[in-house]
Amino acid sequence: MYRVGEKAKQTQEVRNSGVLRSWFNRWVWASYANYEQVEREIVKEKKGYSLLKHHKKHNGEPAIIVGAGISLEKLIPLLKKWKGVIFAPESMASTLQYYGHLPEYICLFDAAQTAWSHWFHGHNFRKSTLVTHPSADPQTLERWKGKKIYYLMMHWAKLYGKVEQEGKTLAQVEKEVKSQLLGFDFFENILPAVYNFVGASILNAGCVVNNAIEVANFMGFGPLFLCGVDYGFKNWINRYPGVMKKKGRWVKEELIIIEHEEEDGIKKGTAPSGREIIISNNGIPTTDEQAEYKIALLSVYKLDRPQLFDCSDGIITELPKLSIEEVVEKNGRGFEKHYRTDKEIIASADAYFHLK
Repeated sequence: MYRVGEKAKQTQEVRNSGVLRSWFNRWVWASYANYEQVEREIVKEKKGYSLLKHHKKHNGEPAIIVGAGISLEKLIPLLKKWKGVIFAPESMASTLQYYGHLPEYICLFDAAQTAWSHWFHGHNFRKSTLVTHPSADPQTLERWKGKKIYYLMMHWAKLYGKVEQEGKTLAQVEKEVKSQLLGFDFFENILPAVYNFVGASILNAGCVVNNAIEVANFMGFGPLFLCGVDYGFKNWINRYPGVMKKKGRWVKEELIIIEHEEEDGIKKGTAPSGREIIISNNGIPTTDEQAEYKIALLSVYKLDRPQLFDCSDGIITELPKLSIEEVVEKNGRGFEKHYRTDKEIIASADAYFHLK
């Protein structure tokens, strides 16, 4: 009925190239539109908004990084008891605020022009710090009233396919090479030169949660605990129902079931997945896109080697597991016996890359 396994139909390089092409023009435009704002804040007003200023300033401080998966329901009743910081995607900030813990860090990775009107307008996030980059939505960067942390997006372009030269002119070969290396000059040369006062870059890692892991680790936070980072649809539930302010009133979303077909052929659910549905290695429905987010997460895990724990109920099985109830009870401390060495972290990630 559904394809089983997390092996992607296309290579990660081909997938990354497609994502890059869909966002590239927007990223370039926004980086030019935001220059005056970011340069004024960091250079002229001397605000400490560069991520580099925060490097390792929070060594040993535990942090929770939330996603939008249904397993977030385990954390919601405990939010008021959590004394540490929370990194949240822009889409979940108002929900956490409503249930009792305004996230200390709200991460905006998306460059969509609707970010301000959809996620921030009408809410008071003055006490939160916006973690973002100069290629994000200019309206949000301009209207944000609280503190900010800026980083640069890092993308290493490389040839991902064989370049046939036989029977082709030099110009044709050059065209193919340039096509595969789209964005290399912007990310590797132009952006770091123009925004040299930002000083710190974060590798593009597919989604806001993965980028939040990189940022939190760079700032020294650790251990890090994931909750709601399901990357799948347990019981076919799309996501945790969010809560947002609309015209001054709090409005709760309805629980949404992904449109799917049961083993007996009966179709259930109302919301299309938007992508191909697959069954993950541990039997939880997901999409090829979310499986790719998991690949990116484990790449970050291998590269940065944080003490990272999963308290979710999704498709991630490669990280050490902890109960979010115990994490909150201990305020994120006392889990040293579960820490992994660099060698163990690398081996865990490599085992998955080999398996898939």
